[in-house]
Amino acid sequence: MATELDIKNKAGNESNRKYCWQCDFVTRMSMTQCIVCGAPLYDKPKHKKAARSRSALQPEGKAKRLNKKTVLFSFLLLAGAVSAAIAFIIGPWKRSLPPTVSAGPANVKVLGDTFLGYSTLWDPQFQQKLKAADITIGYADELDQKMRSQILSTGEVDFMVTTINQLFETPSKGKIVAMWDWTRGADRLVLNNKQFPQVKDIQSLNLAATQAVQQGELLSIIFAGNTPSEYLSILLADKSPEFALEKFNIIRVDDSSTAWQRFQNPRPGEKIVAGIFWEPHVTQARRKGYVPSLSSANVQRSIVDVVVASPQVLKNNPNKVQQFVKAYYEHMARNSVDKTALRQQFEQLGNLTPSEALNFLQGVYFFDANCANHWMNGPTQLLRQRLDYTAKVLYGSGRLSAIPSNTDQLYEGRFVADLASSDAAASCPALQAAPVPQAAASPNRPPAPKPSTPAPASQTKTSINFEVGSAQLNSQAKSVLDEILEAAGQEDTIRIDATFVDSSSARALALLKSRTTAIEQYVADKRPTANIRTTLSSGGTESPNVTVSTGKGPKR
Repeated sequence: MATELDIKNKAGNESNRKYCWQCDFVTRMSMTQCIVCGAPLYDKPKHKKAARSRSALQPEGKAKRLNKKTVLFSFLLLAGAVSAAIAFIIGPWKRSLPPTVSAGPANVKVLGDTFLGYSTLWDPQFQQKLKAADITIGYADELDQKMRSQILSTGEVDFMVTTINQLFETPSKGKIVAMWDWTRGADRLVLNNKQFPQVKDIQSLNLAATQAVQQGELLSIIFAGNTPSEYLSILLADKSPEFALEKFNIIRVDDSSTAWQRFQNPRPGEKIVAGIFWEPHVTQARRKGYVPSLSSANVQRSIVDVVVASPQVLKNNPNKVQQFVKAYYEHMARNSVDKTALRQQFEQLGNLTPSEALNFLQGVYFFDANCANHWMNGPTQLLRQRLDYTAKVLYGSGRLSAIPSNTDQLYEGRFVADLASSDAAASCPALQAAPVPQAAASPNRPPAPKPSTPAPASQTKTSINFEVGSAQLNSQAKSVLDEILEAAGQEDTIRIDATFVDSSSARALALLKSRTTAIEQYVADKRPTANIRTTLSSGGTESPNVTVSTGKGPKR
């Protein structure tokens, strides 16, 4: 597989960044006004030095890095009528912040990237609420994930937000202390490039790639390397036989925004047929007529973002960790019922319309304290299982040279445990993976051969009973599912079959779907790597019901 690492353009195109001449704020978001000081944003920096990105620097020692770009934070300490100003220099920040004043002890420094799901960290309202809790936050983009991990390991920053797959690909000395989100549609494969207007679905993408190979060429797919986009490409290739990575030239760049710009304006000779992006670039692609295709919704809980604390802050100031985690989850709790404030945040910081921001909000689940506690400390040890699974995927794809052991040492659940009131699976929302579109026969392609008949599933189908009008699993239903899972082999498919009569109302059908989703969620929590296959069938002659069986069968 041909590869390319875009080093010369590592900091991204100048045209897709905005600069504040007053406070040196830098962003790739599509905004016209600085979110820090309110001044207008310009397409070019006031001074050339301000345009330098930290991710374009080489790590040549802490002292040398500090001279590259500094941000002065002043902390005013009051003692009676006497005041003294203490100034110190923090590392070179791509997202520069003005001097802030705080009497609080928790001065938090965080690194992330341009994913809109992280925007809470630079949201002025959230920062104002932190100040009320005596917490001052400094946030910066660091697109180079390896650099981000190195900076965290040396203690130059307290936290970073990242995905669990990146923890393995660019390891640090920090530990996960909180769960941030999992995406279910906010990361997508995008098609219908101007060069290939006929490629509008996964089948036509496969056909175009196959025809190019027959002519001795490889079409290209572009995405940000060593990021969730690359990890998603691996999972989608495993999920859909129509998406075979070996048929493409892979172009890896530094960030989703860079990939998005180059997807629209390929270099001479490049034949970019598809790209993988995250928000807000997926929405921008949809606006311009491109076609979003397979996404993180097609793979259950594949892209999971977490908060990682540096070893120094864990050792020397665990109270700061607790304060930051507490402040974040309290903020999310205040927005758990009425998500209007979150939607407006995404509108402003991502330059989205209300409907686009709502679509993004529905494509990401943001953890609350209880669901985070279930993942980190619950009886199913879901985070540990997800870490193990992710490591195996990366090892199987050649991204890791060995499968790490003792993945439970990568996180500390005590900070979340102190905030949560439950570690039950019911704390988390039900999740159903969207099915991958199946290939259809076309005049340009012979029909696929019929697959051999799989081994029959277990002849025993066990009914799962619910309370009248309820989609909640009671203790009896959970006990039945536990027995089924205990008897099932590791490679067995868990089959969920739901039937309803043709005359079933829309409300009854919705209830039936909610029941199958509840079973899927329970099975996924008990066995995250299980192959789950759900079928809804009409034409039954009995009341709506759900049965579960196990057996060998095709993965889905």
